[in-house]
Amino acid sequence: MNEKVFTQETIKDAPFPTESIPQTGNTQSEAGVYTPSEIKETPFPVKQTAQELLSNTLNTKSRKILGVFQFTKYGAIQVGTLEVGVSGEIKISPVGITAKNKDGTTTFALDGDTGNASFLGTIIASTFISDNLITGQIDVGQGTGGAYVRLDGANNRIIIHDGANPRIIIGNI
Repeated sequence: MNEKVFTQETIKDAPFPTESIPQTGNTQSEAGVYTPSEIKETPFPVKQTAQELLSNTLNTKSRKILGVFQFTKYGAIQVGTLEVGVSGEIKISPVGITAKNKDGTTTFALDGDTGNASFLGTIIASTFISDNLITGQIDVGQGTGGAYVRLDGANNRIIIHDGANPRIIIGNI
């Protein structure tokens, strides 16, 4: 019968990165105790701290980013986790940005490839400049008593209404 025989592996000492192992001989006493022939005095290693990452670029106490970070080529950022009825989420990736409310409905989306944007809610801006605006109908203000100005793209007309009657109609009647 061939039985496997296992022997103990010998692991040699490896120096610390800033230290070296003294190359001295060992002596053996009569009792079988080994002692080094010479003990060299070695200084305590100097503490080294990685200051570049934490102190110069991140302030963990104030939770502020102090420096510039480079994002990796492949990756994404997710803020929050969608839990229906509890919380929404925002996802930023190389293909765009999306946001979902706590009901799971997408509230806005920006397509990184085409530049298309869609918004579920109201867009408010002090100035709106567009090269091409396509819409069915825009109500440009709601005055007192139901008055309004309507840009009606579906019927190619502009209507100024006083709340009771249309006063000015430009385009098809």
